[in-house]
Amino acid sequence: MLLSGLIFERAIRCALLLCFSVLLLAPARGQSSGVGGTLPEDYFPGLKAVLEKALKQAPQILLHEAEIAQSEARVYGADAQRLPNLGGDIRYDRNQTSISNNAGAQSRDNGLFYSAAISQPLFHWGALKTNSEISRIRVAIAEKNYAEGYRTLAVVLRQIYVGLVAKKAGLRHEVYFFGLNEANVKSAQEKRDRGEISAGDFASAQLSLDEARLALDRLKADFTTERMRFQKLAGAGEITEEAVPAEIPAVTYSAPLATTLLADLLRAGGKNLTAEMMEMRVHEADLNYQIARVRLLPKFNAQVGYSLLNVTNATANAVNQTGIAQQTVEVNARWTVFDGFATKGAKLEALADKRYWQRQLHLATESTIEEAQRLERALELDARAIGFAEIRRAGAEEGVRRQQEEVKLGNVSQGTVDAALHELRRTEYNNALARAQFLSDWSAFVSLAADDPVLNNLPSRYVRPNR
Repeated sequence: MLLSGLIFERAIRCALLLCFSVLLLAPARGQSSGVGGTLPEDYFPGLKAVLEKALKQAPQILLHEAEIAQSEARVYGADAQRLPNLGGDIRYDRNQTSISNNAGAQSRDNGLFYSAAISQPLFHWGALKTNSEISRIRVAIAEKNYAEGYRTLAVVLRQIYVGLVAKKAGLRHEVYFFGLNEANVKSAQEKRDRGEISAGDFASAQLSLDEARLALDRLKADFTTERMRFQKLAGAGEITEEAVPAEIPAVTYSAPLATTLLADLLRAGGKNLTAEMMEMRVHEADLNYQIARVRLLPKFNAQVGYSLLNVTNATANAVNQTGIAQQTVEVNARWTVFDGFATKGAKLEALADKRYWQRQLHLATESTIEEAQRLERALELDARAIGFAEIRRAGAEEGVRRQQEEVKLGNVSQGTVDAALHELRRTEYNNALARAQFLSDWSAFVSLAADDPVLNNLPSRYVRPNR
């Protein structure tokens, strides 16, 4: 009993140790690269909800789902060539046969006639099995294309969304600037009426107001266009201006993290979902070549049949019609000896397809690496731009504070404070633009170089990039 108790206790300890090790060595899906909390959807919960819903309602994603369904349906057609084929016919015949020079010699026969047969391919040198494998590869390609389509859609939606937030900050700036111009025109009109300024000075103030109105209307139209584009791509309902956040929170750039992500991508040779699809295309070309190699070899099949037929025998003096039951069991070989060089063409086409997709694979991985390197350089510049924008905004805030104190002391007019506030709104807009540009480039970089967390929304059947 003591020995069995020790064995049981040791087994429990081993099991607990194994579970603890698995928890340590298998981090949460999509967070292994350390990018959690750095993407736009982490700053804007509304965007995160849109990305999740886009998987079910975005037009582009629904189109990819239809492509998967098409590929899956074609698997049945490919597999059907390897399965038995059962068929037959049934008919009711009324037959009358006579001899042309003997009117008395004729025969009538009425009845139900039928036939049934079952055929089965026996040996086609693996071509039918290979064709089934090709159909399944195409399903996998469609699924990869679905995942890649969702990834690229997520990148675009992130970029549009942060751009909308920045444009909203721009609207706030333009509205304030327009208000200043309205106040300036009102003041100029009063001065003109009192004869303090000329009509030309008033016209100049009015022109500034009209230009400010044009800039405001142009930004509103641009904001509306981008908002509608976002709605259409995401397949979402109406997203009002009020639903768009008013500002972009402070962001932090980690150069070591970016370097690590790029190094991981380089070690993987730029491999991503697109590259994996092209690898599958190369494999498909190999399989097509295997099928072409055996096209001119004999194909063996088996068939079993049963039929009830009407058979007519005519002589010079008599006609006899007889129903005959026939049973057939056969194994046959069909052999195409020469097909006009069609087989040679199929082989050459398969080899050319393989070279084509190998080249496409090479170009795709090179393009991925080059784009990731470009984005890494852009991120460093974006971070510097954010730093400068922060300094400008801090300076503008300090300027507003000083001017407000000067107004209280009676040293400056309210117009000076208004001008300082206008500069502050402008720096806030520039700061929002800098942050939006960084988040846009960062989301594109992470999606290329890392395991994009948005792919966690995919059903488990869709595999992630193998890096």
